[in-house]
Amino acid sequence: MQKRQVKMLSAVLVLVMLALLAMPAAAMAEDGIAPHFTYIVDSEATMNISGTSATVDAWVCGDLVYATKAKIIVELQVKNGNDWIPVAIWTDTKDGLKAHVFETKSVVKGHTYRVKATGTIWEGSQSETVTFYTEEDVA
Repeated sequence: MQKRQVKMLSAVLVLVMLALLAMPAAAMAEDGIAPHFTYIVDSEATMNISGTSATVDAWVCGDLVYATKAKIIVELQVKNGNDWIPVAIWTDTKDGLKAHVFETKSVVKGHTYRVKATGTIWEGSQSETVTFYTEEDVA
């Protein structure tokens, strides 16, 4: 009976360790490095293409304790060969925790688009910046 309990406990511990090891992978960037921020709590960008219209929604959120100012610069980009060319750029700057852009732009059928967003959170004169992208989508 005791050997069975030890085996069961060992199996549970292995599963817990695997789960803990897998969690940082979800937050890692393409280069495999997971950033650690003090001022930035969360950020997200989405793009929805419907017909010839792209709806862009992007935001950055700062820590309640530290953040004094937030800024986000959002680019809707179109693919041209191996390059990404901005077709629209929007910016929001706010005193406080969160900056947010929600915009719609006409797109051309058959072209590939993505969103690049750069968010910055300040605490006084100190700041942190994160750049993130949506997946590519074809209009």
